[in-house]
Amino acid sequence: MKQRETGAHNPPAGGVSAPPAVVLPGRQLLWLIGIRLVVITTLLLGALIIQVTTRMILPLGGLYMLVLATYSLSLLYVGLFARGVRRTVQVAVQLVGDIAIVTGFVYVTGGLYSPFSFLYLIVIAAAALLLRGGGLIFAGLSAVAYGLMVDLIVFHLVPFPPNLVGQHVVLPSSRVLYQLLIHVVGFVLIAVLVSYLSESLRSAHDRLEEEQRRSQQYAALTDHVVRSVTAGILAVDLNGGVLHLNPAGSLILHVEHPEQTTGRPISEIMALEAVDWGLLLARAGFGQPVRLEAPLSGGHVRLGLTIGPLNDAQDRRVGFVVNFQDLSELERANERERLQERMAAIGEMAARVAHEIKNPLASISGSAQMLVTHEGVEATAHRLLGIIVDESQRLSHILDGFLDYTRPRPTTMESCDLAPLLKDCVELLGSSDETRPSHHIVLDIPEHLTLEGDEDLLRQVLWNLSLNALQAMPEGGTLAIAARSSGSSATLTWSDTGCGMPEEIRTRAFEPFVTTHQSGTGLGLAIAYAVVDEHGGSIDIESVSGRGTTVSVTLPLKARSGTPTPSEAETGGHDLSARRQS
Repeated sequence: MKQRETGAHNPPAGGVSAPPAVVLPGRQLLWLIGIRLVVITTLLLGALIIQVTTRMILPLGGLYMLVLATYSLSLLYVGLFARGVRRTVQVAVQLVGDIAIVTGFVYVTGGLYSPFSFLYLIVIAAAALLLRGGGLIFAGLSAVAYGLMVDLIVFHLVPFPPNLVGQHVVLPSSRVLYQLLIHVVGFVLIAVLVSYLSESLRSAHDRLEEEQRRSQQYAALTDHVVRSVTAGILAVDLNGGVLHLNPAGSLILHVEHPEQTTGRPISEIMALEAVDWGLLLARAGFGQPVRLEAPLSGGHVRLGLTIGPLNDAQDRRVGFVVNFQDLSELERANERERLQERMAAIGEMAARVAHEIKNPLASISGSAQMLVTHEGVEATAHRLLGIIVDESQRLSHILDGFLDYTRPRPTTMESCDLAPLLKDCVELLGSSDETRPSHHIVLDIPEHLTLEGDEDLLRQVLWNLSLNALQAMPEGGTLAIAARSSGSSATLTWSDTGCGMPEEIRTRAFEPFVTTHQSGTGLGLAIAYAVVDEHGGSIDIESVSGRGTTVSVTLPLKARSGTPTPSEAETGGHDLSARRQS
């Protein structure tokens, strides 16, 4: 298992990190050097004070040499640190130097009789803490150093040191062996004990780091999930003060700066019509699940929300979580999906019926025309045959429109600028029979709105929607045509001040043959819907009976990176007279 040196703070990416070989970072190694200098200097000053204030004569010559050696070794340690030597090597070098300094200090303070032999235990404990397995290693080195010093003294290879008071004390050989045994056993026991405690500390430290890492990952994942969900999430405290609002919730509630909502009452952030938040939170406080649908005050957004408890790590109630969603958008999406299904079914049925009717209808119309040309036909019969011919042609016109609506035809997708198309449409409206002096047309569009599409089909959609907006205002009114680009799409709106649509007509306006206009076929909006859908856009209607109608068409703008591949359009038809049948 790879060991990590001092100063490595970043755990490996994934998995449980190995226990560090050295737990001290580099800066604290310098502190270790400084502490050693402070200790040796303090010992020197203490010896000098004792020497000055008492009559005791201390052996200071050897102490001076140890102080000089400590300072010299400290310079070596600083040099190793500056050169960027591995932290493990630096710690080992310092501990070996400490054994040498302690051995010298024990020698000058009495050798075998020195009371300072416990300093070896400090070095061994430091090795056990700083290096994995270092306790036993430096216990052995300490035993070797101490034993070597005793042997050198016993065999008179070095001068016999006096004790602290300057007296020579001679012990028997049995006492010498006993002292060595006691020191070696003590060194080993301290090494084992401190190593065990150090390993336990490392394991606890690693478990704590792992738990913290997992907690951070879990918190980051939770935050990512909360930010990514499309539903709104609002957390409040027990008093109804906002704790958190996710991005989706801020979009639904039209909050520009969600971070500024912290601490504000929920009744201010999510103001619902005829709803008392105090009562709702009180119900949720009793453990009752609260589900509610209500509109936002002063708007057209209808929310569906659920209120649940918010508990801390000790499972104590600290607040509530409100999950909410914009039901109006969901209802519009479901409505569009149902409409597509109905139009697909109606289109398939209409195509089959139209094909079956056209041939007999052509025979009926042809036969009637032949009878009209025969001599001797009475006037009444002639008039009735003319009605048959006219109605057959009108029915054929309707069937042609339906077949154009249901029959795919090749389309030419090319770069189109909607701005001139809209201007041409408004100019043509001015000369249309549907336009009266009491009609007022307002055009508000940018200079360029470029997209990929079939220009003929787009002209048909613009003309149908514009003409039918005028037909919805037979007594006159204002038609406002506007266009705006936002990001990668453009939105075109037709807003009239006409009679509006009943709700039952509005929800079925894009279905074929849905009309209240006497001269309309009910195919205009169905064709417009199919064309817009073929171009990758969407079309929506907002209308209130007696208050006018707004039709919105959203189309994707031309991509800068290239031209899309042309596709087959499932639209057609050129019925320009029927759009919104109200």
